[in-house]
This record gives sequence, structure tokens and C-alpha cells, in this order.
Amino acid sequence: MHRCNMVTRRNALATIGAGSLVGVAGCLGSIWGSGGTLQHIDFGGNTQDAQMEIIDRWAEESDYDVEATAGGGTTEMISMIKQNPGEFDTVAFNDTGISQARQEGILEPIDLGEVPNYEENIRDPARELEFLFEDGEVIGLIRENGGTGYAYNTEHVDRELTSWQDIKDPEFEGELALLDRAIDRFANCAVAIDVDINEAAQDDDLFEEVVAEAEEQHQNTFSYWSDGATSIQYLQQENAMICEAWGGRVLALQEDGYDHIEYVMPEEGTMAWTDTLSIVEGTENREAVHDLLNFIYERENLIDLSDMMNYTVQINDPPEEMQALPDFAPIEDLTFSDWDVVLPKQDEWSERFQEVKQG
Repeated sequence: MHRCNMVTRRNALATIGAGSLVGVAGCLGSIWGSGGTLQHIDFGGNTQDAQMEIIDRWAEESDYDVEATAGGGTTEMISMIKQNPGEFDTVAFNDTGISQARQEGILEPIDLGEVPNYEENIRDPARELEFLFEDGEVIGLIRENGGTGYAYNTEHVDRELTSWQDIKDPEFEGELALLDRAIDRFANCAVAIDVDINEAAQDDDLFEEVVAEAEEQHQNTFSYWSDGATSIQYLQQENAMICEAWGGRVLALQEDGYDHIEYVMPEEGTMAWTDTLSIVEGTENREAVHDLLNFIYERENLIDLSDMMNYTVQINDPPEEMQALPDFAPIEDLTFSDWDVVLPKQDEWSERFQEVKQG
């Protein structure tokens, strides 16, 4: 069955607030009920649109409709799941989000015996990332991944930019926009000065070097963005001549005619990230969810997903088109945050980041 027109709870949240949604869950039953309908929560934007294209293929062959909810970020998504138990079946998180979701106990183990396409088509190193497991059980399946570099306007910047050091040039004062997430921002600053963010989390002197780099990069910054759509808007409207960004979003922008926006994977490297798929704790549709996940991880669907998202999917023998993506890399060549080390620092680092932004 086809899903209905995409429904999001953001309209409901804007009207009644996330806290009130629990109290009116019964009123929404006709829309969000579990009978014959799966509820998927994702990031919104291009990634959710691409994911729903694949999910729709499954829905056409199944007895289920699938409805999508666009969350406004990790914190909101976790809050919506916690405040509405049993309402959601599947969720997409990034590596930060799934690490937080583990702590909140809102995910169920995945039976890989029911998802054979995942083990058949996803490369071994990608399936072994630590944040995909909880107490030895799989709680997340890797979806797409990439790095967080930056983009710049070649019509206004008259030279090629290749490095994190380039964005600190005084000529770009007031023309730089950066990501408004403490852990991610510090991770990229660590890469810029050849420091391992996981070591910095355990070494105060190293962390102060990272903070100093963040302060230097802040000098040219007029704004920090918290969602990818804002970064693209800054580039479209020429609010920012340089903007920290995700490669897939920039490629989509170029496809819309903004050929003068160039994406950079800095020569020093970038913070690595991945998005995941998980089963929400309390679902009453485990059998259907496993069937859906197995469908998503068919090779053809994974290649189409990568093509629509403009991001890497860690499949065996990736096609040339995927290898041509600006942030393509085998998972073993990427460095991820050790969330057992970094996540406990989140509150402390958020406070330091606020100090950086006020400097």
C-alpha cells in the first residue's frame, strides 16, 4: 500500500507543543495508529525524502502504509519518542543521536537473522562500529556517511580554498558561518590542528588547544547554524561566502543551478559522521519492521539511496558514481568520536562553546 501524503508532527508540535502531544495521542489515533501503519521519524530534508522513496517501494508491496515524521534534531527526536511511547516504529539517528538514544533506552535490539541483506551488502568494517551495539546486541544499522567540510562562493572568493586555515583569513571577516554543535565543532577544530578529539577529551591541555583553534575560527564568523537547511540558505542568499556544510546538501544545491558553490574537503581532514536506522522500543510491528529493513538493504535500493542523498553507503564493490562523491571514503579511513569518552563531556563542552561564541 502507498503511504498517505507525508505527515509530520512538526505542525502539531508548533500548535500544541511536544509535551502536550502525549495528552492528545488518542485524538491523533486515526492518523498515527499502529493498525497497518508504520511510523518513521527522520531528519527531514533531502535525506528523509530519499529514505521515503525507498520505503514507498516496500509499502507498495506490503500491507502497510508508512508515514514519516520530520524531527528538528536529535534532542527533539528523542523527546518525541520518549513522550509518545509506542507511537513510532523506526528512527534514523546520526552517530551522536544513537549514542544518546542508547543511554535513554529507547531502542530495541535488531535481529540480523531477519535482515540478511544488511550482512550481505554492507561491508564488514562498517557493520562493526561500536555505537551500533548495546551490550553486544545490534541496535543500529549504518545507513549513509560522510564528513563535514565547508562550501564557498567562487563568484566572491577569487582563489581556491583547500584548508581549514583558509577560512581564518582576515579577508573573510563577517562572511563565515559554522556548525552550531559543540562536539562537532570541536571535532573539526581538532582535525584542523592534527589533534585526536578522543585524546583531547581526556587531556585538558590538548582540549585547550582545540578551544584556541575554535576561537580563531570564530573571529570571521557572523553566525552558527544548527540544521543543514540553514547552511544552504546562507549560501543561496549569499549571507555567507564560506559555510561549514555537508557535501550531499551542496551537491543538491549545485544540481539546482548553483554551480558557483564549491564544496571543500579540507586537506587536514574532517569530522566523520554516519546516519543509522533503528527500531524504536515498544513497537508492535517488529516483524514488519524487520521486513522493511531487509528491503532497504537490498543492493539496488542502497545504490539508489546513495544517488538520491549524494552520500556514501558502505556497500561492497561501490559503483563509480558513489566513489566520485566528494567525501567518499572507506569506513576504515575515517575517524569517529569515541562516544563513551566524548558524550560525558557534552555539557562541559557546550558551556565552553558558548564562551567561544561570545568571544
